[in-house]
Amino acid sequence: MRIKALLIGILIAGGLLFTETAHAHSAYVRSNPGADAVIASAPAKVEIWFSQELFRRKGENVIHVSGPDGQEVSSGETQIDDDDRKHIWVELSPNLAAGKYLVEWKNISVEDGHSTEGSFSFSIDPQAAVTSTPMEASNGIPTLMNTPLPESTPQPAPTEAPVSKNNPCAGGLAPAAGLVFFDILRRRRKQTDP
Repeated sequence: MRIKALLIGILIAGGLLFTETAHAHSAYVRSNPGADAVIASAPAKVEIWFSQELFRRKGENVIHVSGPDGQEVSSGETQIDDDDRKHIWVELSPNLAAGKYLVEWKNISVEDGHSTEGSFSFSIDPQAAVTSTPMEASNGIPTLMNTPLPESTPQPAPTEAPVSKNNPCAGGLAPAAGLVFFDILRRRRKQTDP
């Protein structure tokens, strides 16, 4: 019985460690242009900030931007900021046309070596009355940065964080594993108590 309880304890501890590791991926924090932003003029580059420093490996930290026609408009290789390794960017072709642009990104975390990817979009509209601000995370929840706008201009609605793919987090495992572990201990104590 002791060996069985010990093995279950080891499996539960391994599950808890997996849960902590699964949450350690480098997630999207904010970008410029922001996710779902409507901007009046074409940006020179797209910048993204992540929750962790990125591992410097060729081809692992990339941003691809495609235009309304589906053609790639990013120019050159994605760069990692030497002063802030949570920050990457890619230059864009000049004179981008009005329309919706898709940004697809992939990164690899220094902390756990896992790759994460996701996407978001922004639009260029020369007639836009509001130029959107980059998104900034507050306690892991993306929100629009507070920037005063003219009174006659409506406030843009807050946007949700872009969806990350390939992020196998097992968020519900830790509480369930803990309950199972404590139930086993409780039963074991009842069996050994006189």
